Amino acid sequence: MASESLVKASGFIIYRKLADLPVQFLLLKASNKPFHWTPPKGRLDPGEDFLDAAHRETREESGLLESSYDVDGTFKEVLHYEAHGAKKEVLYYLAKLKGEDAPIQLSEEHTEFAWVKLEDIDKYCDKESLISMFKHASEHIDKL
Repeated sequence: MASESLVKASGFIIYRKLADLPVQFLLLKASNKPFHWTPPKGRLDPGEDFLDAAHRETREESGLLESSYDVDGTFKEVLHYEAHGAKKEVLYYLAKLKGEDAPIQLSEEHTEFAWVKLEDIDKYCDKESLISMFKHASEHIDKL
């Protein structure tokens, strides 16, 4: 019997605050089925740690450079799930966009992006674990 390996990945919950509006989270729509919406994330490369992978994946998938957001070192959330027959562990960090906007340049892995307020997250995400993660992030942001 073959042993199952755990796929490790990481990413950022990127948010922005606009004057007098609710916090908005960056979501990217996958270009392959089931065309799900998630924050920028991806697998760790050999020898890479979770934070470095989150920065790299965010840059590759959204075009956002590390200099365009501030990482909140006090928030981390780990999700466990199965995708494409493999068990995955994804560590998400929280990061605030500097300023109100930044150009998003999608990779071939995504077809659209959206800035989504918490009350609309469930219109984009159908996984309860993702919805819960955004609620936790929003509660954390409210305390800052």
